[in-house]
Amino acid sequence: MMTIEDVKRTKLPNLTHIQIRRLTNAENSCKIAHTDWSKNYWYSVFQKLCEKYNCMDYFRRSIH
Repeated sequence: MMTIEDVKRTKLPNLTHIQIRRLTNAENSCKIAHTDWSKNYWYSVFQKLCEKYNCMDYFRRSIH
């Protein structure tokens, strides 16, 4: 799970605890998805959250 120190190191914008938790859960769900449907779903959720919270740099780093 991403901690407050991790957020500071990745230079993300100021995020609340719940926003960090949402990003982390979406990222982890995307990683452990088994079916194509679930992979596509969690990928798009993670992408939309990153766009909403202005964290596209983090999105690009975590995808690759």
